[in-house]
Amino acid sequence: MTAAYSFAFRHYDPLVSDDIALLLNRYLEGERALERAPAYLFDVVLHDGTLIGQIDLRVGNSPALVTYAGQVGYGIDRPFRGHHYAAKACELIRTVALDHGMKELWITCNPDNLASVRTCERIGAQFVERVAVPRGTELWRRGDREKLRYRWGLADEAGIA
Repeated sequence: MTAAYSFAFRHYDPLVSDDIALLLNRYLEGERALERAPAYLFDVVLHDGTLIGQIDLRVGNSPALVTYAGQVGYGIDRPFRGHHYAAKACELIRTVALDHGMKELWITCNPDNLASVRTCERIGAQFVERVAVPRGTELWRRGDREKLRYRWGLADEAGIA
């Protein structure tokens, strides 16, 4: 079966901050993507090329994304935690989101993931609520039962109306 349309992915050169860069690794869509949302997967690397984690941006506003799956997912490898690299990666991925007309991003995390909670707070995302993960979803099958929802207003912070 062929999809009704194919998402128009864009190419991104490395996104660079003072101490990290995001390198486009691959595109995800269809069965390979969480909630079937087209997604960009970036490697998070130090300037010397050391891979320290990944971040992905899921493009779209489906109820699943904005309620429990989130539009951003990130993970920093254990030896590199504690340097705010996840927050820095989120700041860099903002460019891609804005390029796709996204004026806000929903980030979800497990209630016991204090590092992710702190990342959301550090980037200025606002806590909205705690929600149940629906039975039968991919996240439920992974063992997630609840998510904390954060709204990150990109347009406000970027000076866009």
